[in-house]
Amino acid sequence: MYLPDKHLAPIKIAALMQKAAAKAFQKKNVEGKNVSAKISDVRIQIPEENFGDYSTNIALILGKEFGQNPREIASEIIKSIPENDIISKTEIAGPGFINIFVKPSWLISELKRILNQGENYGKSDFGKGKKVIVEYSQPNIAKPLGVHHLLSTIIGQSLYNCYKTLGYHVLSINYIGDWGTQFGKLIVAYKKWGDRSMVEKNPIDEFLKLYVRFHEEAEKDSALEDEARKTFLKLEQGDKEALQLWQWCVEESMKEVQKTYDFLSGIHFDLIQGESFFRDKMDDILDEGKKKKIFVRGEGGSLIVEFSEEKYPPFLVQKSDGATLYSTRDFAALKYRIQTYGPEKILYVVDSAQSLYFQQLFEAARRFEWGGAQAVHVAFGRMRFKDMKMSTRKGNIVRLDEVLMEGIERAYAIVNEKNADLNEDEKKAIAQKVGIGAVKYSILSQNRMTDIVFDWDKMLALEGNSAPYLQYTYARYRSILRKGKEAGIIIDHDFLFNEQWKYELLLLRKMVIFLETINQAAAMYKPNLLATYLYELTQVCNSFYTNCPVLQAENESLRNFRLALIEATATILKNGLTLLGIEAPEQM
Repeated sequence: MYLPDKHLAPIKIAALMQKAAAKAFQKKNVEGKNVSAKISDVRIQIPEENFGDYSTNIALILGKEFGQNPREIASEIIKSIPENDIISKTEIAGPGFINIFVKPSWLISELKRILNQGENYGKSDFGKGKKVIVEYSQPNIAKPLGVHHLLSTIIGQSLYNCYKTLGYHVLSINYIGDWGTQFGKLIVAYKKWGDRSMVEKNPIDEFLKLYVRFHEEAEKDSALEDEARKTFLKLEQGDKEALQLWQWCVEESMKEVQKTYDFLSGIHFDLIQGESFFRDKMDDILDEGKKKKIFVRGEGGSLIVEFSEEKYPPFLVQKSDGATLYSTRDFAALKYRIQTYGPEKILYVVDSAQSLYFQQLFEAARRFEWGGAQAVHVAFGRMRFKDMKMSTRKGNIVRLDEVLMEGIERAYAIVNEKNADLNEDEKKAIAQKVGIGAVKYSILSQNRMTDIVFDWDKMLALEGNSAPYLQYTYARYRSILRKGKEAGIIIDHDFLFNEQWKYELLLLRKMVIFLETINQAAAMYKPNLLATYLYELTQVCNSFYTNCPVLQAENESLRNFRLALIEATATILKNGLTLLGIEAPEQM
């Protein structure tokens, strides 16, 4: 069951404030001013603690637009708010902000909704009828998944999950690098130094050795680079031997890559599509670009896109020897996706080093008649270990599966120390959830534009903003609920609520912004907003639990209500972690 988007508190409150502002301005007699346009732009925000549950600056906007006192406008708006089931009281703050407090009865109704919805709480039809494509991970064939692939894979999967739960029709694409000059290099290397039996035993490692050796040899013999370019051109022209070697390389590589995705857990692609899929679609895009004079001749007869006023440097779409590039295939892919799927937006989850490339690609694409969909580069910073650089060319890449294994081993040591009574299988199962969760959360809890330095101690800490802390907290909540059930306590929904309760009220107020936090994380392409919310929720709930006895509450009614708060918090915590692709163990 989906929750309607109109149920979101900010949307309900915004509608009420718009009505109130329209009514208030009926008395103002403002001549020649587009009042309705400004009123429809009302925004609801979450203020600092003690300044209400929500706030709006609508009075400031209207005051500036129409030359009137914002505090007077705010007063008129407050008087005009219609009867409703959500706003308890309002206050005017500062130059004209309106702080809004919600009714405890509405908070209680939301608590009941959480308990009733369970694992479905957070879903909505906000994006119903809208399509979004999310492209992420994008490994290169014949190379291992490195730790740097984590960022695209984990951020992309989390955004996919958020859009999916908001009711969008979402298509996730793993756009694999299975075409390009590097395959000319690999084919040359294999034919010179390769051993098929060795490759079939351990394909990616052997391909990587060949790739590294090619570059080592090419530093001594520049003719190898020319040979590789000619070999790739033969591949593009359909040479039978080159195509067979290429196809074998792709198939063997993807078997290994999929093992790592399975190990990482929770990674899903609706479509795995390589650059090679578009090799028979590039001539059409090149012809279309030339016909419309979007692609023009550059140095040596190459094809480029030029930008006015030197906004960007020229964008190469075909080499002077006729060979295509990544950009050629990206134009073909963008056109195909727009015309085939009709998305509202396409998200490219790729590191920030490619920012200029995507600015050039998107601006050039808008010159085509088909280029109307919103294409977004969801950029992120780099991941690195201290004093270690990652480069496939030199062969010292930090492999993703090795990092995940180390995370699990470190988590096992913690689980073994904290809960030695568990059997070995239970310890291993929990260690896998905790170790992989820690690696994922270390990425998702930070602003994606920052560079991420691996810090195992911080990632695996049972205190502070980490996945193990959230997982441990969830397990503790579940333990409280199990103890309540063992004691014969059955949570019913006939709550008696005292408005003087401080900690319960703070927790309820924090719970109900889960829905809008999902919306914000999706709209801003920032899973860290969701991660931060979950951490803050546990902080508020732990403060409540410390100050308010639950199983030892003074009476049955109060015990019932407080257990319901624990159950609802646990539900939100698990649902939120699931959106981040992190499992929530029932015990740790």
